[in-house]
Formats: sequence, structure tokens, C-alpha cells
Amino acid sequence: MNQATSVFSSVDISSLKFFVGVDIGSQTCSVCVLRADQSQVIKPTDFANAVSGFRFLLSKLEQLEVSPCHILIGLEATSRYGENLYHFLERHGYQLCLLHPRQTHDFAQRRGLRAKTDKLDATTIARVLLSGDARAGYVPTDVIAASARVRALAYATVR
Repeated sequence: MNQATSVFSSVDISSLKFFVGVDIGSQTCSVCVLRADQSQVIKPTDFANAVSGFRFLLSKLEQLEVSPCHILIGLEATSRYGENLYHFLERHGYQLCLLHPRQTHDFAQRRGLRAKTDKLDATTIARVLLSGDARAGYVPTDVIAASARVRALAYATVR
């Protein structure tokens, strides 16, 4: 069993048609879409990290003309900047994989990719999904996130 199968045990990897990399920024995000044969379907494209940008991304994904269950989307974990997009895509039925930035950095470094731009990062994220090296994280629910903020505030107050 390869790592991709174990990480995405609820996702049938063989049924996936497209692998989407999204690099998250505070104001803008970049997206790149690859087929399973690594050919590029959507060149790296920027969109707003706001509802209008999320709808733009959704329209691009819908143009692929496959069910969301045939698309795997990788997002780089960047503090709380990507949570709204994550939940938006989750509500639309997409398979999601939250990646630690170190994973994509190490993946790119092993392949000798030195340049670092948001658009290149989006492509790298899609390639990490294809490689089977992805180790999925998760976005905490609002309850868990609020609880963590309360604990952090209480700790800071005690000090």
C-alpha cells in the first residue's frame, strides 16, 4: 500500500482525474490543476482570498466537467488564511488535503526546484498530491479553534 492510499483511505486514488494545488496567501491565492499523467490543465492562476475568488475557483473546477469526488485539492497550511477556502470547498464536496509548508518545501528541494513563487508553489502542491508523499493535516472546527484561542489567551494572562 503506498502512502497516498493510506493517507487518503476514504478517497479512491485510482478514481481521481485531477489534482489541484492551491497556494494560500493573505490577499491572493494561486491554483494549478494537473491530470493524473502530470499534464497541466489549468496553468497557475491567481484569485482573491475572498468569496469572489472562491467562486472564481469553483467555476474553474466546474469547467473540468467531473464530479468533485474525482478531484483532489491540496492546500498549503498557512495559519488561518486558508480556512475559509477550505470550508468553502469542503461544502461543495471536494476531497481536500491540507499540507504543511515544510512538505512542499522538502518536495521541491529534493527535485532541485529553487525558485519560489506562489504560482510555482501551486504547481508543486499539485505534484506532491500526485507523488503519494502527501501527509494530510486538517483544519480545526470553529469550536476547537476558539477553545485553543481561549487557552492561549488564558496562558498569556497568567504569565
